[in-house]
Order: sequence, then structure tokens, then C-alpha cells
Amino acid sequence: MTAEWLPIRYRDFYDVPRAIVVEWRGGLYLFDCLFDDELEDYEPFYNVYLLPDEVKDSIGSMSWTDLGHRGRLIGRVNTGDIELDVTKREALNASVFERLPPL
Repeated sequence: MTAEWLPIRYRDFYDVPRAIVVEWRGGLYLFDCLFDDELEDYEPFYNVYLLPDEVKDSIGSMSWTDLGHRGRLIGRVNTGDIELDVTKREALNASVFERLPPL
């Protein structure tokens, strides 16, 4: 089976992108890995949100602060379970969506 690579937009890179926006099957998704002050490190997982359609046209020019609050939490995946391209800055493998509950 051939991998399906999805182009990403990201913010806050530390080892991996810490906030990723990606389109998949007509929806816009946010993978958000937050900093945990108690751990003094990033959480080992992404919270995954389905963003509303009206965000699609403005995502490039809007602030991503609290972007998750605009969407609906649909699941969580470990950061190590996401396959990114070799640069970790251009694309992710769509197989990550198989790890999320069906919508």
C-alpha cells in the first residue's frame, strides 16, 4: 500500500512540530502538542481537533493561540505515532487518522 502524504502547516518546532494543521478528506485538523509547565517539557501526545470550515480560509493569517478551542476534540495520538517526512516540516502520513476514533 502506498503512503498518502498530506502537506502540513506548522508552528512551534521543538524536535517535531508542536502545532500542525492539515487537511484530510475535506476536513481541517489541528494536532496540538502543548507545553506542560509541571513536566517542564512538551506533552508526549497531540490533542487532535476537527476545526470549523470557516477557519480554512484564514488559517494562514490568524493567530494559532487557543486554536484548539475553536474546534472539536476528536482524539489523541502519541507524538511518536505520527510519521512525518524526513524534514519533519512538510508532510505527514495520513495513516495517523486510522488511530483516531471514527467521526
